[in-house]
Amino acid sequence: MISRLLPLLLLGVCLPLLAEQRLPEDYWQDLLLETRDAGLERQLAEEARLQLRQEARDTQAQALSEARKTLADAEARREQLEAQQLQLEEELQEMQERLQRRSASLGEVFSVYEDEKSSLYGLLSDALITQQKPRLLDVFRPDQDQGVPSIQALEELWQGLQQTWLASAQVVRFPANWVDAEGRQQKGSVVRLGDIQLLNEQGLLRFESGQPAVLWSRQPREAQQQAKAFVSGNQDEVTLDPARGQTLRLYSHQPDLLERIQQGGYVGYLIIFLGGLGLLVALVQSLRLLAENQRVKRQLQQLDEPQASNSLGRVLAGLRRETVSASTHPEALEARMDELLLREAAGLERGLSWVKLLAAMAPLLGLLGTVTGMIATFQAITLFGTGDPSMMASGISQALMTTVLGLVTAVPLLLAHLLLQGRSRHLARTLEAETSAWLASRLGSQTLQRS
Repeated sequence: MISRLLPLLLLGVCLPLLAEQRLPEDYWQDLLLETRDAGLERQLAEEARLQLRQEARDTQAQALSEARKTLADAEARREQLEAQQLQLEEELQEMQERLQRRSASLGEVFSVYEDEKSSLYGLLSDALITQQKPRLLDVFRPDQDQGVPSIQALEELWQGLQQTWLASAQVVRFPANWVDAEGRQQKGSVVRLGDIQLLNEQGLLRFESGQPAVLWSRQPREAQQQAKAFVSGNQDEVTLDPARGQTLRLYSHQPDLLERIQQGGYVGYLIIFLGGLGLLVALVQSLRLLAENQRVKRQLQQLDEPQASNSLGRVLAGLRRETVSASTHPEALEARMDELLLREAAGLERGLSWVKLLAAMAPLLGLLGTVTGMIATFQAITLFGTGDPSMMASGISQALMTTVLGLVTAVPLLLAHLLLQGRSRHLARTLEAETSAWLASRLGSQTLQRS
């Protein structure tokens, strides 16, 4: 409607303007024709739009019909597949039940096979036969898939069990790689004694699972000699470790005398030095007393000829000088004799005080080493805690070894002091007895001369 009124409005607006101008005679007729043509075009466009909308509706309706048909076909296909799946599941369940019934008798066999295979692998991991036949470990290694064993696998298990049982009672010589005491790998003949011991011409060997045999760095000399003689065929007896290497392991870890001394540290070295010094003094004093005892014995055979080279001779010579004068009083002679005996006794006991002093110092130094070792132990505990005992072993070793060294040093020094003291006192008593007898005989002879 608006489209029809629009030309009229434009005509009303333009009439005053056109009235002032001169228009052609056919102007209004042309304008009417143009307006009629524009309305006809708009009518045709509207009809065309309605026709297109109707065609679109028809197309959508056809597409919807086709989609519904496709959906119906898919639903029918789904129902068909579900029916087939249900049928297949029933068939599968029936086949599983049938398989379970048929394999019920073999299930126990497979279970026993797996158990025996695992047990055999654990046994072979620590068996000496693997040094001779290393392939056994790979054959009986537990499988990851745990599948059904084959006939060949069952036969291999049976043969492996037989070989393991027979190997425990065999003495076999075979070529193998082994490591010497310097860590170098060698290849040579190795003798296996059942499942207990490995040995070769160098001695006893240590077994390591999956590794070449290693020569024990420390082993008893007698066992090493017997192993060499047995391998060479010169002897039928050999030393065995019934603990399969544990005894030899403990023996190899046991420190020797030098290592124990080193564990004592500087305090241990000081104790040993003082102990050696005390024993040296005791040895010198012992030799001196022994020589003095021999000289005194010779002097006892010649009392009339006193010698200055021995203590008895010196005492007798001193008393003889005092008895030259007849006016000498007996009490004075006895006092002179006591003086001479004291001087000689002091010479006989020379050095004993040093031995006694060193014997008393050794346990005190051992106690000092114990205290310093415990201090080091507590420092290690403070820094590293108690989780690793090896961190505390150094301090504990020093504490114990210094105590042992102190006691070991003090005991022989005390014994040496006691023996030397007894020998010196024996000589002193001999001097006292012989000089008293000599003086008594001399005074008796003077009394007879006076009478």
